Amino acid sequence: MEALIPGMLIWICLQLGCEPPPPPDIISVSQEVLLERVYGDNPHEGAYVCGLYDDETQTVWLPHECRADDLSDQSTLLHELVHHVQTVTEMEYPCLAAREPLAYGLQAQWLQENGIEDPYAAMEVDPFTIMLRSLCLPAE
Repeated sequence: MEALIPGMLIWICLQLGCEPPPPPDIISVSQEVLLERVYGDNPHEGAYVCGLYDDETQTVWLPHECRADDLSDQSTLLHELVHHVQTVTEMEYPCLAAREPLAYGLQAQWLQENGIEDPYAAMEVDPFTIMLRSLCLPAE
């Protein structure tokens, strides 16, 4: 996957009008590790994490089964790289969740440019779900 990163960062920054940042670190881990990082000790039934970005360490975490030759997996990497660009370029958002529309939007655009007619179906997400994932909720 690392070989894809420079081109993806250039593509993202061409869309956003910024300079490509240095690439993030990439860590390949088990689904269990990803679930624990996102949900703690209590993941919901059927939960699956495609990838995540750690702002503090500027690291992308991907599941072991993520493949460089799979367009869907590539788009997950691109989504997480958008978060890396958002962090490194210090884009301001009211909360971390508010960064999601840009990441999903660029992921959808990239998928379309790579021949996917319905990128939201390919991402298994819809605009309403993206809106819900983008809400700034009070901490519990």
